[in-house]
Amino acid sequence: MYSLISFLSVCFPTAEVYIDPWLSLVEGLAFCSFFLLLRDYVCPNIDQREVFFATKKTSGVKWFRIRWFMVFQMPIVALIVSIATDVTAAVGIYCRWSFMPHFAKFWLRLIQIISLVTAVLSILQFYHFLKTDLAQRRPLLKLIAFKIIVFLNFIQGILFWVLTDIGALKETDTLTFADLHIGIPNLLVCIEMVPLSLFFLWVYSWRVYINKNSHGSCIAMDRPGQRSRLYQGGPLGVHAWLTMIKPSGIIESILVVSGRNLGEDDRVDNQPLNPNR
Repeated sequence: MYSLISFLSVCFPTAEVYIDPWLSLVEGLAFCSFFLLLRDYVCPNIDQREVFFATKKTSGVKWFRIRWFMVFQMPIVALIVSIATDVTAAVGIYCRWSFMPHFAKFWLRLIQIISLVTAVLSILQFYHFLKTDLAQRRPLLKLIAFKIIVFLNFIQGILFWVLTDIGALKETDTLTFADLHIGIPNLLVCIEMVPLSLFFLWVYSWRVYINKNSHGSCIAMDRPGQRSRLYQGGPLGVHAWLTMIKPSGIIESILVVSGRNLGEDDRVDNQPLNPNR
């Protein structure tokens, strides 16, 4: 998705100001998916999840839900900021190339940065607190895998800014302003995503999901009482692809947090543990 948005920016440079903000929404959804992955790593069984966090620390369930909220605010904020960016750009008060506070870009970017830092700190706290439980899953490497493209894009932006400032890169008869500031940087992102996609295949290996004992069938980790079913994503994996882009899981997770009173979790934390739960 990141490379697709970058490719569209190359194809439609005049619309880049409207396309680029949606990268933050993609990043926010990726953060949420990563957080859910960590959650399933430490406790895949839904029925045991509250007990698991309650045994980890005092008010552990509340702690977990607060971290959950801190992560899942990011796609909501990103969606609002993306829409606001498109609207302010359309009415001429955004100013793509200025960070002056009297333009909308300054404030929208500030909100975006605060949201991003909040989500990153929450995930790092979650990892640090459950480092022992996650040791075999290489979570930091997985986090680096999808953050490295953002880091490379940041470094790339600084490099282009320096080269432009010293005159090493400048407009010519064959290079326009859009080429230097939109086309080439986004084209490099598309190229960089090729080796990074191979890195993703290694870090997020599908081999860990192979059920060697059931010959193509499986039992869902969070539904241990269910009957085993075929472990197949449909023809050419089409069902798996559709599930990947289906937003219902993220939406349900956001609704769970927003619709649940965090104060109720104190009762769970203070209840005596039921070993049969």
